[in-house]
Amino acid sequence: MTLVMAENRELHDRVALLSVLQELTVSALDLFDPRRPMSGFLDRVAERLGCSATILLDDSEPAPRLLGAVGLPATSCSLPLARGEPLPYPELARPGLVTWRLSGSGHEAEAEAEVPGAGPTDTPRSHVDRVVTLLLCFDGEPQLAPHYRGMMRRLVSILRTALIHRDLYARTLDSERERSLRLEQERHARAAAEDAQRRAAFLAEASRRLSTSLNYEATLTRVARLPVPFVASFCMVDVLEGASTLRRAVVVHADPSRSLSARKLEGRATVGSVTPLAVAQALRTGEPVPWDLDGDPAALGTPEEAELLGQLDLERFLSVPLVSRGTTLGVLTLGCGEDDLCYGAEDASLAEELARRAALAIDNARLYDSAQRAIRAREDMVAVVSHDLKNPLATIFMNLQVLSRKLPPEEQLPGAHAPLERLKRAADRMERLIRDLLDLARIDAGHLVIEPVNKKPEALLADAMELLKEPAAEKSVRLEQHVAGDLPPVRCDHERVLQVLCNLVGNAVKFTPPGGEVELRAEPKGEEVVFAVRDTGPGIPEEQRGSLFTRYWQAKETAHQGTGLGLSIAKGLVELHGGRIWVESAPGTGCTFFFTLPAAGAAEQRAPGVSA
Repeated sequence: MTLVMAENRELHDRVALLSVLQELTVSALDLFDPRRPMSGFLDRVAERLGCSATILLDDSEPAPRLLGAVGLPATSCSLPLARGEPLPYPELARPGLVTWRLSGSGHEAEAEAEVPGAGPTDTPRSHVDRVVTLLLCFDGEPQLAPHYRGMMRRLVSILRTALIHRDLYARTLDSERERSLRLEQERHARAAAEDAQRRAAFLAEASRRLSTSLNYEATLTRVARLPVPFVASFCMVDVLEGASTLRRAVVVHADPSRSLSARKLEGRATVGSVTPLAVAQALRTGEPVPWDLDGDPAALGTPEEAELLGQLDLERFLSVPLVSRGTTLGVLTLGCGEDDLCYGAEDASLAEELARRAALAIDNARLYDSAQRAIRAREDMVAVVSHDLKNPLATIFMNLQVLSRKLPPEEQLPGAHAPLERLKRAADRMERLIRDLLDLARIDAGHLVIEPVNKKPEALLADAMELLKEPAAEKSVRLEQHVAGDLPPVRCDHERVLQVLCNLVGNAVKFTPPGGEVELRAEPKGEEVVFAVRDTGPGIPEEQRGSLFTRYWQAKETAHQGTGLGLSIAKGLVELHGGRIWVESAPGTGCTFFFTLPAAGAAEQRAPGVSA
């Protein structure tokens, strides 16, 4: 009977031991997951074995490392450990404390797992060298069967394996996190690159659209429509008119149902009364100003303006000054709704870049509009003046002819015809001036029409010499003509090219001293014919050559002898034919004016326009 009871008790103890081992093994295997705390396993060990403290160490080289502890305060757990020295925890030094030190290493596991004839283990050396130590601290001698110490040694071996897998799993999780982080970074970088590409494409398209027209009002409308809806749901363009007026020129909303309310914001205001105040601030400081509909309603303007802004279903706004060439031209205001981007740093940067390009387009359109108004005013003035002068001038010519016929011959009344000749020369000069002004205005406006036909170069030179032979003879200047024998015909407007030649030959005669010579030449060069007018006058100083073809420019010594328009008109006429004009000269050796005209065949292939 006693033997049976002893066997039953031993069986009961073994079952209890196996139950504890199974429970603690399951708890140890939970440590495979690095997200589970070490304290859960150590708490279970302390509870099942009645420990006052449990300490788990990684006892590998170069120094021990605390993996977890139960029953030690946090201050003790933070103390450093050193190889070969006792543990620095003061709680382990109290009287009556009994400590079980249980260690497990990879070498023991290798020895237990070694099979004769088997190949080398695949366990990495870093894991083989790992030593795990479990300290079980009891207040007094533990009331445990002797088999428990052996059980705990096996448990430490299992724990060591669990910790190895815990580290491997932790590395896997870290690798996955790094991979996920890299993928997220790549996704963000790709999204940022795509966003930057979209912004660059938008700005390029904005530049293209803004450059398609120089009409001022059309440019303002295009500026307002460009950012809607890509950048904003709402856009408002304010432009300065003069020094004291700001015109709200265009207001655009992405929602057609709100466009009517948005357009009610258009109008004019003095600079001192501009609202919203954020627009006035951007205009004054030259810096972007973000704003919203919260705060003082008076900052939005009149109650009617505040109500209109409230009806637009917008959350935030950004007012950006329109600045070109250092001058503020107005303000571009963008508005976004609840679901839109609300102007972070990148959006503000995009808005500023758009405003810079818009300001340049507005400035160009304004300058073009101003230039066009000036040209129209000049054309109107020239037309009126020339019309008003032509009639009296025609009357002067008619009366000069009548007087010239009624006067007796010069030999009967010496000196009587001289005043009439002076009047006729003055009238001729006035007629040339009117003609030059009209030609210049037509060239600038692009309204001068040429009628090209095929002409022989020698015929053009002969016509010019015929017209200028009398003034040349009066000044005792010889006119010479030299033409190459193989000259092709040129494609030109006969009257206009004759006008160019007469201008150049007339100038040459005027500046050539008596007894000098003016030579007219023509020679082929590629697909062009080069015409030249050479004189034996004093030449042109180098500093004056750059101004020769500038309108109204005259040398000081001859400023009273003409209008300064002849060479400028000659240049315009030659370029209308697709040619070039230039001068070569040196002081004291005369000068030579050259111009080119396309040969007839080449001109027909190029098919140049026939009007300016």
